Amino acid sequence: MPPTAPPYGYSAHATTALAGFWRRFGAYVIDAIITGIIAGLLGGVLGAIVRVSTNDTTGTAFRGGLIGLLVYLVYFGYFWSRDGQTLGYMALGIRLVRTTGPTVSLGVAFVRAALVYLSFALCLVPAIISAIMIGTGSQKQAIHDALVGTVVVRT
Repeated sequence: MPPTAPPYGYSAHATTALAGFWRRFGAYVIDAIITGIIAGLLGGVLGAIVRVSTNDTTGTAFRGGLIGLLVYLVYFGYFWSRDGQTLGYMALGIRLVRTTGPTVSLGVAFVRAALVYLSFALCLVPAIISAIMIGTGSQKQAIHDALVGTVVVRT
């Protein structure tokens, strides 16, 4: 019986083409638009409820930022742990997998999403370094990929 190729996640970087910077960037833009729309709608509804019930407009920006963060973490955590693909990843034919074998767990997906969010929050310095790492590294891993043991592959 001929050997079969390992499933996604098992030595994925050795058997599957890795996704490059522009494909990953495009997927992230799609996902950012989706999460931004969802967060904006939820923030608008919550803000209207708070204003009507308490007549208080203080803290609106904080609530909006918190809602944005929660939507971001839930969206990426859910999709990455479900099958390794967000809607943006699906559109551009890429998938997040573990380098060690098993699919991405919900915990790993949340940590990875938090690290990506944090890299943008820290004046883009880690995000720029990550972009350089994806573009020039042999494993095409960003900082957050290296920390949680993931790679992004083409499907």
